[in-house]
Amino acid sequence: MAPQEEEKNETMQRKRSKSSSSLSIPLDITTEIFLKLPAKSVSRFRCVSKLWSSIPTSPYFTNSFETRPNLLFFFKEGNRFFVVTIPNPNRRPSESLSYTSSEILDSYQISYPKHSCLTIKTESVHGLICFQRGTKPTVWNPTMRKFKPLLKPDKSWESLTVFLGYDPVERKHKVVSMTCDQASDECRVLTLGSDQESWRTVKTNYKHLPFRGKRKDNYGPCRCINGVLYYQAEIGPHLVIMTFDLKSEKFHAIKLPWDVEFSPKMMISYKGKLAYLGHSDGKNSLLMWVLEDAKKGEWSNYDFLPLSHYDRSSETHFKLIGITNDGELIYAPYMVFESFDVIYIDPIRKTFRRVKYKGVADKGFRQRNGLEEHKPIRGIQYSPNHVDTLISL
Repeated sequence: MAPQEEEKNETMQRKRSKSSSSLSIPLDITTEIFLKLPAKSVSRFRCVSKLWSSIPTSPYFTNSFETRPNLLFFFKEGNRFFVVTIPNPNRRPSESLSYTSSEILDSYQISYPKHSCLTIKTESVHGLICFQRGTKPTVWNPTMRKFKPLLKPDKSWESLTVFLGYDPVERKHKVVSMTCDQASDECRVLTLGSDQESWRTVKTNYKHLPFRGKRKDNYGPCRCINGVLYYQAEIGPHLVIMTFDLKSEKFHAIKLPWDVEFSPKMMISYKGKLAYLGHSDGKNSLLMWVLEDAKKGEWSNYDFLPLSHYDRSSETHFKLIGITNDGELIYAPYMVFESFDVIYIDPIRKTFRRVKYKGVADKGFRQRNGLEEHKPIRGIQYSPNHVDTLISL
């Protein structure tokens, strides 16, 4: 090659290099941009380059990425599994009664996992949900569309119950499992994502039996609040609340405050505190007990107006499924026909909102997914306050 041509090529390469470097974005800035995107966009941009595909898998990103809490629900139709995410509406302090509409955030369908019975055992805990079939728990990441079957905690156990928690200090999910056919003073704990992912034996300090009750809870018999698991248990003849600190892995028992006249319906997290919603015999109202101080065992109680006070016709079609982080009760339909509505009630401010979500169960949704037009969608399971996470299982 002639000297002039070599010089020309070198000049062009320098120009390309200079142009490329001037257009490239530093990795730390790209990461911060990714953190502000919805999970669906992050997943799509991972395909752009090897560098971009590495960003969502970094520990810093997975620990920092978090979306606004939304309502996730899913149902099975044949051998297909449908998953839909809808937004919790913004509060409107000036309106005591409102009827609005909104769009869904995301929806997808996948093949129904083989040999699975996807009945929620836990709430959505920092983006993950735990199911159980027999003695084999399964952890699900709806954002990543991944299921992780777990090994049986103990080969000798013929029945068990599982709880899922999140330690915000170590930023780790933990699965806690106990036998549920007899009282025990130990449990099994598995830390997800650890180098040696295996069940460990942890002494409970209290010989107790997890309480399953006579009815199925909407989404599990426990709650994880600020790194602490809460669940009901029997210690001898007494029914108590057991707590499990996910950082220290220590147990504590709390006495229940109510008498036999109160019928608890749901365990919830109310503004960062454990609470129970239920009914009292002979009263047409919704009662709530809130654990104000776990160490002292101090509780407060509230008396709320029932759904029928706001909309009598909705009482037989909607069920209470949880509460938003802003303190609004969430009522969702038992089954869905041609429209999907959700009711939000602030029991303190006495506000009622009914939101119609477009794109769920309507004619277009059914045609796109090959569902019968007038057949009701049944067996819907709800997971309030779900946040997206890109943690890989």
